[in-house]
Amino acid sequence: MNFRENLRLAWSCVRSNRMRSFLTMLGIIIGISAVITITTIGSSLKQSIATSVNELAGVNTLYAYITTDDYDDRDWDAAPHIMLDDLKTFQEIYKDDINAIGAEMGLGDGKYETNQYELKYSVRGETGSAIKTYGVDVVQGRAITMQDSIDKRQVVVVSDAFAKYAFGNKDPIGEKISLKLESGLSFEAYIIGVYEYDVNRIGDYSDRGKPLYDVTTMMFVPLNYLYELTATPKSERVTYFFNILAKPGVDPDKIIVETEAWFNTNCVDPDSNWYVEVESLEKQLTQITSMLNVITVAISIIAAISLIVGGIGIMNIMLVSVVERTKEIGIRKALGAKNKVIERQFLVEAVLICSIGGIIGIVLGLINGALISVAAKSIVATTEYSFISVVVRPPITAIIVSFGFSMLVGVVFGLYPAKRAARLSPIDALRYE
Repeated sequence: MNFRENLRLAWSCVRSNRMRSFLTMLGIIIGISAVITITTIGSSLKQSIATSVNELAGVNTLYAYITTDDYDDRDWDAAPHIMLDDLKTFQEIYKDDINAIGAEMGLGDGKYETNQYELKYSVRGETGSAIKTYGVDVVQGRAITMQDSIDKRQVVVVSDAFAKYAFGNKDPIGEKISLKLESGLSFEAYIIGVYEYDVNRIGDYSDRGKPLYDVTTMMFVPLNYLYELTATPKSERVTYFFNILAKPGVDPDKIIVETEAWFNTNCVDPDSNWYVEVESLEKQLTQITSMLNVITVAISIIAAISLIVGGIGIMNIMLVSVVERTKEIGIRKALGAKNKVIERQFLVEAVLICSIGGIIGIVLGLINGALISVAAKSIVATTEYSFISVVVRPPITAIIVSFGFSMLVGVVFGLYPAKRAARLSPIDALRYE
């Protein structure tokens, strides 16, 4: 009897006992569907995080900061002083590898009143990387540069939302605006650029759904101009945190090594416990992904325990089937059927039951994972985390492994009943009532 005949005979046995076969494979269905649901959610979550980070900032964004291993006795007065000139020098040396390097500092909030509107804004000092870091485009004019900051230029970059309601159809480039902050500080600046406002990238999430004239938008001025406005002493015009944007195609790890080596050599006292450390979003993504992988695998293993329970159920049913078909086995042996033929027949039936259960479980798991992901997308869309792009990504590898494992369960738990059937004595089997 060839494999096709064994498969046909096994299918006829499954069909003739539909309810029993379904109950037999129920454990397999539950186990496989649980595993596929969990892995689909895990895979979708990883992809969603990666997609959102790429959309908001990109993996080429690096974050550098001054730190020390001596957390119990941190004296920030003794920390290295990284000046804007240091950032400029580094940018000039590694201009082939980086797009921008810069530091930021908040100045305060204020309101700009027109005849019709009271436009809210938040002023930040920066050195030429902020617009690129936030991932928004300059639609008119240009962005702040490092030279603007070095020269303390009295310029500002505003949002297109601010420009629209402050100047209407008039070109805002070159316009002089007077700004007064809530702290009482007043200053004037000339608009040199307009960026495209996006609440998910450069806005306050509490402003989601508000009309553009009612949102708080960021204004960017050169950092050294901010220091001048606040009368910050030159000795205090230092930064403890700055960001770097690597050029597309440049290995971020290479920039990390270059940055740490240059700043630790040129700006840090080798005898101190302080040092400059650089992290990339790609590294953070890898750490998050690794953590999610561990959690997914751990939960999947727990869910897969039900497969063992299902396998035991299949073994019990196959043993019952052997007893019910004892006379059939005796007749086939009397007609010359060998032990291997009998064993293969029952083994194929066990594997078929598990395979059908595995397929049903995979389908249910994919449906569950998709429904949960869609529900999560709907929920996220109504919260302040709507910038997260929820992606449904079924795990192909998990599907293949799960189906293979379900067949393996059929082999493992179907082997004993199959061998027992094959070892029946023809005479005893024919006498069985």
